[in-house]
Amino acid sequence: MARSSRGLRAGLALAGLVLALDQAAKWLVRHEAAALPHRLAGGLRFDLTYNKGISFSRFAEAGDVVVALVAAVAGGVAVAFWLAPRHRLALGVILGGALGNLVDRLRFNGAVVDFIGVYGWPAFNVADAAIVVGTLLLVVKVLRDGRS
Repeated sequence: MARSSRGLRAGLALAGLVLALDQAAKWLVRHEAAALPHRLAGGLRFDLTYNKGISFSRFAEAGDVVVALVAAVAGGVAVAFWLAPRHRLALGVILGGALGNLVDRLRFNGAVVDFIGVYGWPAFNVADAAIVVGTLLLVVKVLRDGRS
């Protein structure tokens, strides 16, 4: 039971850390956008945008449906976090990202703050990156567990 409790605390701490980093980065970009370098080396750029869509700005016209969908996904990740103790670290990273984007959608009329651009890709944010990294970690963990 102690191990499960440690995993719960660590997963929640990761979710909180991702949420805090995401919101801090978005606050900084929103308040200091003019002072930030917009073009960096290697095709990396900072471009402040408000994105009402999901995944490459798709479904931007869907409005409140997108907010409800994001809330449902965040809820599903929270349930998975609770029910799958062996995967709590990866799910904690995903949960923090999902909550970061949900907070934005509730604050900014259904939009998320995107600001990181890489050559050839639409802008994204810390929460988006966390969701991708957490999902990759989850896939690796599930595949590894399946082999043992």
